[in-house]
Amino acid sequence: MIDLAIVGLGRWGRVLVDSVQGQSERVRFTKAATRTPANAEGYAAAKGLALVQDLDALLADPTVDGIVLATPHSQHAAQVIQAAAAKKPVFCEKPFTLTRESAAAAVAAATEAGIVLAVGHNRRFLPAVQRMHALIAEGAIGKLLHVEGNMSGHVGQRYKAGMWRVDPSES
Repeated sequence: MIDLAIVGLGRWGRVLVDSVQGQSERVRFTKAATRTPANAEGYAAAKGLALVQDLDALLADPTVDGIVLATPHSQHAAQVIQAAAAKKPVFCEKPFTLTRESAAAAVAAATEAGIVLAVGHNRRFLPAVQRMHALIAEGAIGKLLHVEGNMSGHVGQRYKAGMWRVDPSES
């Protein structure tokens, strides 16, 4: 069994935990760190997660086999670099980072440390994306110069003033 720790127990962090906890025979979440522990205590207890102080505590814990990041986008690069220094594999939610430079630094740290670094993007399994990938692979489209995609949904209505997702520096 692979024991994972998650950083960030907001809405999406909970979706990630719920998708694994009790559903997999290979992985489980055992620990979590969040910036507002009081908001997560009941959820963590119900899911069997031990709440710890921060990412540093998770990285120092030899029982944690890997780190999952469901944190604000601006924190991803530094967190991946920290995890790489601790030799902990990382699954990072999208967007990976906010700049090409920070992404390159995070990838370089993971490569140098020899850890697995994976970036989550659930849209890649949508039928339209799968079809586009097949058309590109077949050469049916020709030389690809630019791709732009748009997706709309109702989730924006969930965001309230003060939440990190409405901060322009995180977008």
